[in-house]
Amino acid sequence: MADHGAPPVIPTEFQQYNSYVEDPKWQIKFTIAWTVVLAIFVVLALPRHLIAFSHRPRKWRWLEGVFGVMEDWRGWNGAGSYDRLNEQEEKNSSASAAALSRGKPVGTASRSQRKGRPMRTAMAARILSSFGAVFYWTPPGIGLNAGQIFIICAYAGLTLACILTSAPLITNSNRAGFMAIAQLPLVILLASKNTPLSLLFGPPSFTSSEAGRAYPHAGPSFAYTRLNPFHRWAGRFFILSAVIHGSLWINNHIIWDIAIIGQQKETSGVAALGVLGVIGLSSLRPVRKYAWNVFWWIHFLGFPAFFITLCYHTIYAAPWIIPPIAFYVFDVLMRMARYRIKDAWLTRVDGQMTIIHIPDCDSGFRGGQHLRMRIFFEGRGVFEAHPLSIMSAPRGTTCLSPADMTRYFGPGDADPTKLESSSEKLETMQMQQEGVGIILGARVMGDWTRALNEFARTEGERLALPPPSPIPASSSSSPQESHIESQKTPGLQPIPVQIMFDGPYGGCELDLPAYERVLLVAGGSGATFALGVLDELVARSCLANEGVTQRVDLVWCIRSFGSILWFAPLLRAIAHTAAAGRGVELRIAVYVTCMCAREEVPEVPGMEVRIGGRPDMRMLVGGMMGRGGGEKGKGNVNADMEMCGCGCAAPEEESRSSVSVSEETDEKAGEEEKAEKRSCCMEEEFDGRLAICASGPESLTREAANAVARWAGVGRGVGLHTEVFAI
Repeated sequence: MADHGAPPVIPTEFQQYNSYVEDPKWQIKFTIAWTVVLAIFVVLALPRHLIAFSHRPRKWRWLEGVFGVMEDWRGWNGAGSYDRLNEQEEKNSSASAAALSRGKPVGTASRSQRKGRPMRTAMAARILSSFGAVFYWTPPGIGLNAGQIFIICAYAGLTLACILTSAPLITNSNRAGFMAIAQLPLVILLASKNTPLSLLFGPPSFTSSEAGRAYPHAGPSFAYTRLNPFHRWAGRFFILSAVIHGSLWINNHIIWDIAIIGQQKETSGVAALGVLGVIGLSSLRPVRKYAWNVFWWIHFLGFPAFFITLCYHTIYAAPWIIPPIAFYVFDVLMRMARYRIKDAWLTRVDGQMTIIHIPDCDSGFRGGQHLRMRIFFEGRGVFEAHPLSIMSAPRGTTCLSPADMTRYFGPGDADPTKLESSSEKLETMQMQQEGVGIILGARVMGDWTRALNEFARTEGERLALPPPSPIPASSSSSPQESHIESQKTPGLQPIPVQIMFDGPYGGCELDLPAYERVLLVAGGSGATFALGVLDELVARSCLANEGVTQRVDLVWCIRSFGSILWFAPLLRAIAHTAAAGRGVELRIAVYVTCMCAREEVPEVPGMEVRIGGRPDMRMLVGGMMGRGGGEKGKGNVNADMEMCGCGCAAPEEESRSSVSVSEETDEKAGEEEKAEKRSCCMEEEFDGRLAICASGPESLTREAANAVARWAGVGRGVGLHTEVFAI
């Protein structure tokens, strides 16, 4: 047969665009791009986890956090034990407690002592901190910081570039459809609570400084709470791609007078686009906030329907649906492995707070993490899972004991102002080794928490015995203590319930004992996260002598004095541990915006109550840096506080002064106190590492992030972790 040579090549401008050949290439390019970026973040997160794992005494125990909360049946979980204080340590503890009660700082290291790190390491840390400070800036209104905005904009640019480059969208919109399918694996991966990345590279469920050494955590976290904003935006661009594809195809059918519904491909495509539109509309923030169950059920039923209609629409969808299904199955299996059914106790503190105590939990969690809780009461609980933060640390790393829970309701509460003797302290430490289990707080915010609080009230009244006679106040008791003791009626009787939960999830991304100073800022019920973190930090620093932490400040912003009673027993236990510990200064400042029920302020060592608005975050951070300080004192109320017409404190500078517990104050004592506080502000400039954890409403965490960005931008070593309570 004669050879006629090579066939002629059609010029590029006359070639017909074959979307089924060209568009899958862009799917591959898009997938390679986001997997490479994800791999870079994994590499950045790897060092801190390798360091933590290599210094773990029992390296197999990292599995505890993977498979959820554990109950120790045989006492073999390796929880640390605390040694009894010798005579010299007892004297030092007494001196520390006395200094704390007088408002004097203790345990503050000198500048030479803070220079333990090599100069090159410190300089490198400050350079990295200055570079990363830019990404902390958080503009108001969108709930994203500059780093998240940068990543989302990069993702948007990548998606649009893959859709628009060399694609005749007007005549053939297949490229947008192919790109929508290519985004499915990433969207589902970012939505899953349990993924290999979140289990291996999330906030660790074990500490990296158990052997007395601490390593600051650096690098990204893959906890689902951090990935959720990216899931939402990736989902929006996924829907945008599908809308571009579907709308242009419908437009072409209208132009060429072709039936939109009739053939299987067109009908299934319209059905898939309609299901996706419903999912997108139900994902808007108002729906999530006011109709969470509607949002959840539409997602739960909508995505399987979308997958089915998509497979009927195109044969090219199958390879891209398998990975999302695998991610979802893995998530469900891990949730099943982490589900626990336990007996718990409800304690209604007041009409706004319900305490949930789960006693039989020893390990597999950390203070500040959260559980997805189902409580079985009044026919509710099966389909209602609510995230609640853990306020206690696990066995062996907690300041709390079972006796602290009895102080919510039972008589016989010891005088909280007296320091324990050596034998009582040893007994308390032994109880701390046993652990208190898991303590959660549910503030009344919606119908579920309101129903839970009302259930605890009605059941408490039904189960309560006749009220005992009031306990006579001792001659040494203050009026506040007498009032609080008189309020300990059977209304606070614990109510037995059954619960089911999965988790834990989230948690603090910083290894706080690796920082010389720690600032915890909480707004309202955000104190549940702060208390869990504080409990573990004080126990590790004071009782186990881990890390380098010298000072811890807790700043809590609340609306009324009565809110302090929510967690007063827990705060007392932590404050006493800090006072009797080894060189850690704990300061507690409570900012109250309303002067209602002033007599309800409990006595907590080292706690100061201020009246006025929310504190300036830049001043708080500056005070921790030695650029103006926070004062400290005792929990108290000033009867001379200036009031406005609505009963709230006037928002002036005087309204932020600390309040005095004693009613026998005079002007001279007040002037001396102010002078002493002004001298307290003149601290030596701090050049160590500072960790800041902010939890609460979005406005508070935004102010904290911007304050950290300001100080880190000038080369200060500052670590930041935020917990935003928003849906």
